[in-house]
Amino acid sequence: MSEVKTVDVLIIGAGPAGLALANWFRNSNINVLLVDKKAVPTRRGKAEGLKSTTNEIFDSYGIGPQIAAESWRLEEIAIWGQKKDGGESGIEREQLIQDKVEELGKVRETMLQQSRVEYHMQQNLLGHKNITIQYDTQPVEVKIDESSLHSEDEVYPVEVRLVKTQVESEGASNILENSTPHTANGDAEEVEERIRAKYIVGCDGAHSWLRKQLQVQLEGDLTDSVFGVVDLIPKSNFPDLRRVCYLRASTGTILLVPRSNKEVRLYIPVESGSSLSDPKDLTFDRIISAARKIMSTYTLEVGSVSWWSAYRVGQRVGSHFSRHNERAFLVGDAVHTHSPKAGQGMNTSIQDAYNLGWKLRLVLQQRDKTQLLDSMAASKLLATYESERRPVAQDLISFDRGYLKLFAAPSAQFDTEFLRAMKFTTGLSIRYPPSCAVQLPRGVETAEQLGPSLLKADLVPGKRLPDFQAVYQADGITAWIHRRLQATGSFRVIVFAGDIATHKHLSTNVQKLGEYLADSEDGLGALTAGGEAAPVEVLIVHSADRDKVELLDLHEVFRPWSDSEGYDYWRVLADAESVHEGHGRVYERLEIDPEKGRTLVVRPDGYIGAVLDVDDFEGLGEYFKELGLLSK
Repeated sequence: MSEVKTVDVLIIGAGPAGLALANWFRNSNINVLLVDKKAVPTRRGKAEGLKSTTNEIFDSYGIGPQIAAESWRLEEIAIWGQKKDGGESGIEREQLIQDKVEELGKVRETMLQQSRVEYHMQQNLLGHKNITIQYDTQPVEVKIDESSLHSEDEVYPVEVRLVKTQVESEGASNILENSTPHTANGDAEEVEERIRAKYIVGCDGAHSWLRKQLQVQLEGDLTDSVFGVVDLIPKSNFPDLRRVCYLRASTGTILLVPRSNKEVRLYIPVESGSSLSDPKDLTFDRIISAARKIMSTYTLEVGSVSWWSAYRVGQRVGSHFSRHNERAFLVGDAVHTHSPKAGQGMNTSIQDAYNLGWKLRLVLQQRDKTQLLDSMAASKLLATYESERRPVAQDLISFDRGYLKLFAAPSAQFDTEFLRAMKFTTGLSIRYPPSCAVQLPRGVETAEQLGPSLLKADLVPGKRLPDFQAVYQADGITAWIHRRLQATGSFRVIVFAGDIATHKHLSTNVQKLGEYLADSEDGLGALTAGGEAAPVEVLIVHSADRDKVELLDLHEVFRPWSDSEGYDYWRVLADAESVHEGHGRVYERLEIDPEKGRTLVVRPDGYIGAVLDVDDFEGLGEYFKELGLLSK
């Protein structure tokens, strides 16, 4: 009988979703094991579009600059259609659109191949001894005991049997011990491992092993089309090779996306209808022939090819995202699939993982050797993974169907509809429902009273905090808020204090709020104390003239003191002009009245948990009581 190892979280699949999830557990004492049946990390191909929300996640992990440095920015979109003059056949440019969503205030999307995204997330795990990755390893059996409580520290209700292929000639397959994973050659033998875990997460793709073991059904249909996808350097007289292009013809729509090093990626419709070939039987020549037919009268010759594949996509969503009393979870392609044309696959998978990761971290986290959440609070919080992310997947499938139709025929409202599509794919419509982690505003009883989620960057509970540029009060250096909000597991109370230099009532309210936030008996002091390890970090963004605000005049909770390092100067920001990067106009963009201000509770994943008046101390306390971090 092999030795039984224990871990807190077992992740099946070390692709984008699994690695994104693992990154949540850096700088913690939570033990994590990722296993993947692949012999080595992804080398080429697969997904590569990155939306701004996903890049904000990378910023919070501290790898945003590395990924941005390698990424290819997308600035313009060209729409092509069939010639309408009735003469020569072929295609012509119909529109040129800026790839821009004004509300974001930054680049909407970039391109970086999946292998490089995975590489940077892997590198970010190096040196964290609580996180291990094993390749050549796959699960063969899982048993889950639903009866245990989430607050029981030494209970491991998930039992998994793993089979690992060991190659003696190449050494260990743990990339955290050997940054060059072994290749599967030489004499191999299978070694069985038994793992007991507190939680298991399936990030193992569209053919998920764990999904089948959990008996979760995919609901929906396969599309009636077979596509080819090719990464190549083209030799062509087509004029828009360095722009994102949609090339519409009677036989389908090609999506062309420029990449670095003169490469482009082509998504090419090859077949449609009720009788379709097996994608495995499609040849490269047939895929290129289909592309040439749509692109006539332009030429398309192949310079070189780095990767190609063929597929038939299902537009399907899992019946459950979590099972067995929230001990087992499914993430990304393991629980939803759709077409790649809107560039949502890797993005949604990473965002699923980001949503689940902070919740698992909070449930597993200890302070003074005590769990932060009791069993009931933990169960309620973990249940929000499905209630928040499954509707997002369902909306994505509905959007996916409509998005494909948008390019099937001309539309008088094309510009408006396409802009809405760009906003949707950036996540501006996502609004999580009320729960222990999303508190409705005062006087609002149901989410329906808020109306539909608007495609705009607004301050609404359940929506992502819009990124914004401010400057630090202490030194005037520019700060983008999502780069500032590192993925440490902390909640943030962000106080938009208004013009505290001009309006006496505002400075009084902010002082009283500071006292409440620091009060360990009747306020949030038990959560805000503790420096970087505190469950709640407090930030303030004022709109006053910086010259009229003195940092040390503010309550100490806004600039806490450390006996070893002095004051923390980077919690007070101003909505002011940057020396080199212009004015962020935070209050104007977020529609905050500088004479009233606003207080936000921002969850560890950057979504807004509550929107409150600055003097609503009771509402602030209620949020953390409902979450289970404060006793009621």
